[in-house]
Amino acid sequence: MENEFNNQLTPKRPSGMTFVLILSLINACWKILTELISYFFIPITAKMMESGQLQQSYEPIFTMMKWGEEEIDAFMATLQSAMSVNVNYHLITALLFVGSLVGVIMMFKTNKTGLHVYSISQICMLIAASMYLYPKQPQSTFFYDLLLTLMFIFLYYLYFKRMEMAKQNFNQNQDPGLQ
Repeated sequence: MENEFNNQLTPKRPSGMTFVLILSLINACWKILTELISYFFIPITAKMMESGQLQQSYEPIFTMMKWGEEEIDAFMATLQSAMSVNVNYHLITALLFVGSLVGVIMMFKTNKTGLHVYSISQICMLIAASMYLYPKQPQSTFFYDLLLTLMFIFLYYLYFKRMEMAKQNFNQNQDPGLQ
């Protein structure tokens, strides 16, 4: 009976893993918010841009910041680039970040399934960005995004491995008959 109890112990989450999970939690919540805002407001902004209202509404800001024609053109080009991305990309990304958030919450509870949910969500985000976003960008950030995604997945994997090893060591020390 005691052995069954030891095998069901939840391993303590390492403090480094908690820090990385908090970073992922903040990122997921922030990105859900920004992607939903983008999904709803980009069509409105595009209409304002076509009618010329957008540049007129920004004129006081441009004047206050003492922007010249070159800075204003660069700003408008950046906005135009953002408007060229299919608006459905933002909805898809928001939903994938919800999946990522679910995975992070599961990992907070030391549930290894959360790692799989998080990993699948992150990889699907890279695929969605490859279809909708990267082809529109003059300078692709694919390599940076891939590296960051793999780094976080690998960190979580290592932390779960460490927790499994600690659990095994604890169980072996508690029941010498297992050795």
